[in-house]
Amino acid sequence: MNSDIPKIIGNSGAARLLLSVSGMLGNKVAMSLLVAGLVGCASDGRSTNPDGGGSDAPPFTNGVSTLSGAAEAGLVDGVRGVARFNNPVNVAWGPDGKLYVADYDNGKLRVVTEDGTASTVISANTFRQPFGLVFAGSTLYVSTDANMNGMKDSAAGMTGSVWRIDIGAKTATIVANAIGRPRGLAALRDGRLALADYEHHVIETLDPQTGRVAVLAGVWNEKGFADGVGAAARFDIPYALVQRADGKLIVTDWNNNKLRIVGLDGTVTTFAGTTQGFQDGAMSAAKFSHPQGLAMTSNGDLYITDLGNYRIRKLAGDGSSVQTIAGDGMNGYLDDDDRLASELSGLEGLSVKADGSMIYVADGTRGETVPSNRIRQVKMQ
Repeated sequence: MNSDIPKIIGNSGAARLLLSVSGMLGNKVAMSLLVAGLVGCASDGRSTNPDGGGSDAPPFTNGVSTLSGAAEAGLVDGVRGVARFNNPVNVAWGPDGKLYVADYDNGKLRVVTEDGTASTVISANTFRQPFGLVFAGSTLYVSTDANMNGMKDSAAGMTGSVWRIDIGAKTATIVANAIGRPRGLAALRDGRLALADYEHHVIETLDPQTGRVAVLAGVWNEKGFADGVGAAARFDIPYALVQRADGKLIVTDWNNNKLRIVGLDGTVTTFAGTTQGFQDGAMSAAKFSHPQGLAMTSNGDLYITDLGNYRIRKLAGDGSSVQTIAGDGMNGYLDDDDRLASELSGLEGLSVKADGSMIYVADGTRGETVPSNRIRQVKMQ
């Protein structure tokens, strides 16, 4: 996680890659990539990892693939094997059929086409550390950890801001400046935005026309776990949120290892998750370990990045069950036709096409010095 709060650090690096290779069975399309990655860099500093650079881009699979980016960090626009990111943290599938990327450590808003070609939409000294992304119709809203002057505070967590993006003009206009640390954004059908402020443990609403922010549930700077109404409810690092067809919000409650339901009247109940762990099956028994990213299809299916388990989970729209749809539970990098044999690392944010046919994942570094600066895709149909 990209913050001052506790991070999850897996067993990564060359030894981790060697274990991945030695334990692989079957058709692992990324074996050569992992083996080559162990040799590091050439003497002149050029990467020798074949997951980057021109025609050396890894092949697409029928399961989990690398859409764009590479192990190494950088800021490069271009075709799939050339493009570089620096800790991509979130993605949003746009109504124009393109994927928008919060390129956090580069301080840019990027866009990636379905063939993996990347370009830059917003590049400005005052637009820094983007994280939350949501489309309200054709309008894109982005939250940044920094304020409208490009400054971020670490102690108070008060510089977070929300911007309105004009994609065609490539401009960003401030909507609400220095309102806390909102990293989760959801577009409400009444025209407002819902915000999840992960540092201050509250769910809020924002009127993008006036900039007015109001607390919907939870109490500012009081973390905990409690169902209830408004100020009686408690969260512990609420991160992402979406609005269901019934108007209620689903929220990933990161440190409580649960999914919560928040009504627009402020009523909070627990939707899924028991104790921290990993368990698929009936929703009443399902377990998560730091659920963070959240996306929803048109039929109500929910997809969740389960950071502690290094997996992507699916919660059926009817609320009946939870299942793993990608990741083998190991912190690593592996593309594979078999989604459950693939490996993921950062997986902080994700987005899904409305029909559920493809999931996109920001597979960054979680704020650590690790070789993971990719956009991954999960083919579901």
